[in-house]
Amino acid sequence: MPQAIEEALHPMSTVTVLSKEPPGGCCSLYLRYAEALHQTLGFQPEVRYCDGSAAVPPPAMLVGGVLVTPSDGVILSPEDIAQSLRDGLGKTEIAQLRQVLEAALDQWMEAWANA
Repeated sequence: MPQAIEEALHPMSTVTVLSKEPPGGCCSLYLRYAEALHQTLGFQPEVRYCDGSAAVPPPAMLVGGVLVTPSDGVILSPEDIAQSLRDGLGKTEIAQLRQVLEAALDQWMEAWANA
């Protein structure tokens, strides 16, 4: 990763997934998203298991401690995550990240369809 990108993202270098235990549908998708962020940008994934009584109930994802909000109000999309990082990445990096996140979404959907 170019140093300028790494420096720009330093404050956001952690991705936290708030998940139920054991992770269910959306929680398992968010874990895949976190792994994609780790592989593409080097973000350190963290999982916090909690229940619906938490201040931010699962499933939820925080990037650099900032909650990523689903644009449809229900489930995070690759676009939601990419948009949350737009200030720290260029257009090319955003496009590449979106592709990786979409692949993670496709794999998750295939796994659930075959379960």
